[in-house]
Amino acid sequence: ELGWISKVHVNGPAVARHAEHIKKWRTVRGNWQAAWLLKAVTCIDLTTLSGDDTPSNVQRLCFKAKHPIREDLLKALDMHDKGITVGAVCVYPARVSDAVNTLKAAGCNIPVASVAAGFPSGQTPLESKLTEIRLAVEYGAREVDIVISRSLVLTGQWEGLYEEIRLCRTACGEAHMKTILATGELGSLANVYKASMIAMMAG
Repeated sequence: ELGWISKVHVNGPAVARHAEHIKKWRTVRGNWQAAWLLKAVTCIDLTTLSGDDTPSNVQRLCFKAKHPIREDLLKALDMHDKGITVGAVCVYPARVSDAVNTLKAAGCNIPVASVAAGFPSGQTPLESKLTEIRLAVEYGAREVDIVISRSLVLTGQWEGLYEEIRLCRTACGEAHMKTILATGELGSLANVYKASMIAMMAG
């Protein structure tokens, strides 16, 4: 819907004022705070994306994913029997099999996520991006976190961005896909908004 996208306008000063206002909101305390923090843990993708990742440090990450909070703290909160784990373990495609096998051996069903599509720069040919996504899924990733080509946003190639994300979504098959927008490199809040909407339109 390019006609609609071209009319997007973001009121920067209003956004800045609202962001300042959010910082003044009251925070929860006591048991409510503990409950919110425990919930936050279950939403985390525990991640290692280092060039020196090895099977052994991925195994350690998986153990931490299954036991993210010390047992004595969980007992003090009477949450020791609630199965608190992180939401996913996130690794590069080459380490997906290590994570899948470790979690399976540990008897837990924490999903493995994988970054792909030329993460982090996005400066990879489209065919390479799609191949990387397919391999991550083949290795057992249940979620794929793609990164967009920021140049498509910065040069206003909205149809190209849509097509790239759509093809990535198709390559994911049954795996869940998240789109990393790298908002700090998109130049303006209007571009962030447009890229967000196009990502949703593309699935």
